[in-house]
Amino acid sequence: MIPLPLPFGFPSLRLSRSKDSLAKMLLAVSLCGPLAANATPITVELEPIDDAMVTSAMPWTNYGSQTGFAVSPVWPMAGVDSSRETFLKFDLSGIPQNSQVLSARLRATAHDGFAYGGDGNVYTHFVPDDSWSEGSLIWLNKPAVSGAPVGSWWLWYDVRHVQPRPEQLGSTETVVLASLVRYQAETDNLLSLRLSSPGYETFYYASEYPDASKRPKLEIRYEPPACELIRPPPTLTLRGSQEMILQCGMSPWQDPGATATDDCGPVAVERFNSGADAYGPGPNANAEGTYAVQYMARNPYGDTSAVRTILVEDTVPPMFQLNGGTELHHTCGSQWVDPGFVALDACYGNVTQSVQVSGYVNGWSPGTYTVTYQATDSAGNSALPVTRTVHVANCPW
Repeated sequence: MIPLPLPFGFPSLRLSRSKDSLAKMLLAVSLCGPLAANATPITVELEPIDDAMVTSAMPWTNYGSQTGFAVSPVWPMAGVDSSRETFLKFDLSGIPQNSQVLSARLRATAHDGFAYGGDGNVYTHFVPDDSWSEGSLIWLNKPAVSGAPVGSWWLWYDVRHVQPRPEQLGSTETVVLASLVRYQAETDNLLSLRLSSPGYETFYYASEYPDASKRPKLEIRYEPPACELIRPPPTLTLRGSQEMILQCGMSPWQDPGATATDDCGPVAVERFNSGADAYGPGPNANAEGTYAVQYMARNPYGDTSAVRTILVEDTVPPMFQLNGGTELHHTCGSQWVDPGFVALDACYGNVTQSVQVSGYVNGWSPGTYTVTYQATDSAGNSALPVTRTVHVANCPW
């Protein structure tokens, strides 16, 4: 195993991570990780999703739509500050998590240039801030680089009167660049780089150039974990029925749950609005209504979800009870007072106020009278009518 060239330098990471801490992280992800013995290396070529040149000569001008870009130093003969730098951004989301990045090679096709003198290398630096875009990038808002170069190349172009101007391929492939690709693929899936030169001027084709073969490329060779090659999204199975019916006030809600697996084994299941998670109170078994509980399982290749529907229904009538019994005797000569009744419902509680009473008892006239009571809850469920018989007798006159 080839050790990382630590003296070469590592870029620092944004969000207040230090240069040294990133160096340790890059070393760890380069030398460790789930390498599968039977995994077949995969090579992908990525074009920049954003690329743009900026120049100190026109610090307010955006060049993001150009079909080419350049790098150049301050022109030493005239002392004119006309530096050009180019920024490239790559989307790494296609690299599976936990992959072992074996190599990363950045290349760009040059078509012209001029050797001013001095250090003619084109240096690649890591840019921690990925928030820039090619449509708004200018010299005045360019993001800062971090740490030492992660790669470089050297191309020679003679003075301009020498023709023809041959195309040349600038290319850099380093262990540090591969480690950086691995780390960024495991974090925000974006990698921003800056190209610059302290000595030579070079012109390149950009991602907008019509011939795709001449556009900048980031070639990544990696080995995925063994099961990642065929690993689909998880399979999720609900325990119990997908639609459940609860009797309001009588059947408590108990989540049967769900299970999920993929080709690598069990997968954790997240729940939403189950009553046992942070995303909702769950079905209310004491209130009629339709409730939904969602289950979701994820892996690096997608997610699978299912919804369970819970119907809380009230189909049971209230319980009704007479105070004083169903047959009463009343002494003639005074007003008869109904001793009352109670109606209780499992879903709606005390529904005594909804009881309908029919019939009349004349306390001053002897005879046998009947009073009928009908209890109904808010769901329209009615208990069987109950009749009370009242005998009025023994008038004092």
